Amino acid sequence: MRSEVLIVGGGISGSTLAYLLSRKGFSVTVVERRRVIGHPHHCSGILGPDAVSELMLFSEEWVIGEVNWATFVSPGGNEIEVRRHLATVVDRTQMDRETWEAALSEGARGFLSTGFKGLRSKNEALVGNMVIEYNLLVGADGALSSVADELGFPPMRIEIGVHKIVEGGKMDGYQVKVRKGSRFSWIQPWKGGRKVGALGRIDDPLLTWIQETSGDPAIGYEGGVIPVGPRKRFWMDNVALVGDAAGQIKPVSRGGVLLAVRGAKNLAGCLEDLDDLERALRCYESRWWRHNRREISLGWAVRKYLESLNDRQIDTLFTLVRGEGLLERDFHVDRQSAPLKISRLPKILKLASVNIGSAASALAEALKYMLR
Repeated sequence: MRSEVLIVGGGISGSTLAYLLSRKGFSVTVVERRRVIGHPHHCSGILGPDAVSELMLFSEEWVIGEVNWATFVSPGGNEIEVRRHLATVVDRTQMDRETWEAALSEGARGFLSTGFKGLRSKNEALVGNMVIEYNLLVGADGALSSVADELGFPPMRIEIGVHKIVEGGKMDGYQVKVRKGSRFSWIQPWKGGRKVGALGRIDDPLLTWIQETSGDPAIGYEGGVIPVGPRKRFWMDNVALVGDAAGQIKPVSRGGVLLAVRGAKNLAGCLEDLDDLERALRCYESRWWRHNRREISLGWAVRKYLESLNDRQIDTLFTLVRGEGLLERDFHVDRQSAPLKISRLPKILKLASVNIGSAASALAEALKYMLR
């Protein structure tokens, strides 16, 4: 079989890319190892307004609930409250499935229960029981990308996200408890009840954190792996990575939909023909960083700073942040560095005073991404 573009992974990034490239006239094949699109999923489904606006498709039928408030809790119980509309909760299974179907309606070929097994040559891949010849291979197959592994991309560090569904107790906001720096547990709206989750390292007691957040019996548990952060490179030869496979996540919350969809749109926008793939792939990587560099850089600085503080220092930080009113005014689900404005430098320095050494390390982390 021959296809100009072969996409491995039918989630939101792969299906969005298949949809856009098919509309541009490319022959596209997208393969998915699972037999059902969007299931099982490991996403909270919380989409900020930027993420919703970036989606190629959006249906009110996907909406499970709205997030109209947020409470952030420090290890010692200090709270910061934000009271306004912040996000929409969607059914990711339905969203991913309908985006996949839209790609097929534009002419993309799609195969389920078809995993990537490796390369036969630079332009041939073995997927399922087929050999597909291609010009461009795209890995949209998650944090443990088989495509990235086959091409020799350096392995990414990963974290684990676990959540359980509980019945009853309908809510229209969410609560986040910070645990060990930038790791956290949360409780959020979900259909028929609530979703309770925790995110952290492999050796963190995630199930204990979930139980502490809500002791209600679980209907069922779900979860998966999440990349720690963006890769240094998103492409190699005639292969590109998008979404979790490229580490395209928000540094603080680890949400992936917004930056994954942007990645798919950036790649599709740069690919005008197949004669100069290197130019197109350089354009893709450069454009993604141009669009997201500030948020990634400042977000990583915040994350690095949180991870270096002990519980007592995080409690102090929460007290200072609440006293300055930074999150109440400017917290944004998608632009999580929004409170860090240059006009607030004196207030930011006050927050940095909780641990000056850690603040310096965090600044160095920000500069590393700024200069990439």
